Amino acid sequence: MRPHPLFKARSIPAVHALGEFTLRSLSIGDLDRDFAAVMESAAEIKAANPGSSWPEGLTREKNLIDLAWHQREFEARRSFAWVIENTQGEYLGCLYIYPSIAGEQTADVIWWWRSGVEISRQSFREKVTAWLASDAWPRLDYVYRTD
Repeated sequence: MRPHPLFKARSIPAVHALGEFTLRSLSIGDLDRDFAAVMESAAEIKAANPGSSWPEGLTREKNLIDLAWHQREFEARRSFAWVIENTQGEYLGCLYIYPSIAGEQTADVIWWWRSGVEISRQSFREKVTAWLASDAWPRLDYVYRTD
């Protein structure tokens, strides 16, 4: 699998600190925590993403396949998915960045939060926005499709 052309020469970190948040690349090793968080947050995830049926019908096996796909895409530098954790390592949700594969200079940015977590959503958005505007990332139009 070839990397996305805009990320071929870039090293996107598997672990990255964003203030009180830590991003850690999503992998098959996250299966138990991820599946539990997605299932307990399914109603909020669906409500925040009109038109999407995910995670409807998600099983543990299907989630493992999704995680393997995210892990492989990250390793190939085609798309990027992280677990969002706090300083205690609590699983808060996930962040995804999907660069356009149609040759456009855009990338979709999506995240979701585990039900019941107490965090500053505005602080997270500001930190992600600043990170994506930094030299660490290519100059793209990042389209935020989340709260």
